[in-house]
Amino acid sequence: MQSTQEAMKLAAAALCPPEVTCAVVREGAVAATQSGLGVKPIRTLLATDPDLLKGAVVADTVIGKAAAMLLVRAGVVAVHGTVMSRSAADLLDQYHLPHRCDELVPMIINRTGDDMCPLEKSVLEIEDLDEAAAAIEATVARLMAQKK
Repeated sequence: MQSTQEAMKLAAAALCPPEVTCAVVREGAVAATQSGLGVKPIRTLLATDPDLLKGAVVADTVIGKAAAMLLVRAGVVAVHGTVMSRSAADLLDQYHLPHRCDELVPMIINRTGDDMCPLEKSVLEIEDLDEAAAAIEATVARLMAQKK
């Protein structure tokens, strides 16, 4: 039986940006990988196979509070982030989920580097996981509409 720490190491080792920015470990093996920016890989996994994350260990290159809330809501058992925000770590602590990161930062910065990530900002004051998921989806929809 693989320990949670070993599973986190395996998931972290599977990360290879930009090809793999998110890895899921189940039953001692990498069960899925995704690539993409922001929470897109996690959202894709949830959309294609929501049960895959239940009981899994997930590693992602960036874990902000939005990503952490989606992962907690999905039922993961541990999280590794290459970069993790303080608010994400605090949330994972609140849910007693083992977590580790290579770099703990005060907040996740947006892609232009001049403000907080809009998804992290959208859930900063939210504690309810369902409410957070709705706020994330609304923010993603707004950002996608702005791109058009």
